[in-house]
Formats: sequence, structure tokens, C-alpha cells
Amino acid sequence: MAAAAEWVEQEQEKENRERQEDCAMNLWTRIAENVPDAKQNGANAPRLANTLNVSLLGIDSEMLLIALDLEGVCASSGSACMVGSVVASHVLLAMGLPMERARSAVRFSLGKWTTADEIKAAGDAVRKIVDRLNTRKSAYAVA
Repeated sequence: MAAAAEWVEQEQEKENRERQEDCAMNLWTRIAENVPDAKQNGANAPRLANTLNVSLLGIDSEMLLIALDLEGVCASSGSACMVGSVVASHVLLAMGLPMERARSAVRFSLGKWTTADEIKAAGDAVRKIVDRLNTRKSAYAVA
């Protein structure tokens, strides 16, 4: 009985991990389609299934995080151990990323109950914010 319970638990964890990987990849796809300068950090490295770290080049992560919060999207800059910090992630810098890319990085952590609608809303919010910020930058460049 114990072996069967352990097997069921392992299968559920595997399914949950695969679902979270799918959610993270769906969010990345939405962001990449709408933000040409977006870069996925750690794409070829071992990483947690529920985490997506993205650099939106030319956009300061602190400004992006404030805008995401106003849109109802929770995100962070840097690693989980640096929550609340607004400095460039020491992890991304140690991976060899340039300072500009590390300073424009945001981390999305997905949960067991993250829905497809929430992924769509987060991707749409990123697009909306990047469009708005780029429009403002263009207006200042012309002025």
C-alpha cells in the first residue's frame, strides 16, 4: 500500500511539474511574440519548472515591476533569495549576462493553480506595459 501511495505521489508531482513547465513556456511564447527584444534567461540551464526569468532590454526592471503590480501581475527581479532588492541579480551576473540585461530582468513564478487565463493576462500585461514605455521613450527622444 505504501509503495502504491508513493508512486501516486510521484506521478502527481511529475504531472504538476510538467504542467508548470507548459505554463512557463506559454508565458514565454506570449512575451517573445509581443516583445522582440525579450530574452529568456537560463533557457538552456537546469531550472525550476515553475520559474521564468526574462530580460526586457531597455526597460528597467524596477519600473516594469511597478507597472506589472498595477496590472495585477506579481513578479520579482532577481532570485527568490533577493526578494525586495532592486539591484541587478548576482545570479544573472554570475551567469555572465551583461549588466544591462541583468538590470532589465524580471522573474515570474507560477504556482500549482496558475491558470491559462492568468498566463494570458500576464503576457498581455507585459505587452501593454512595454508598448506604453516604448511610446514614452520615443516621445522623449523626439522632444
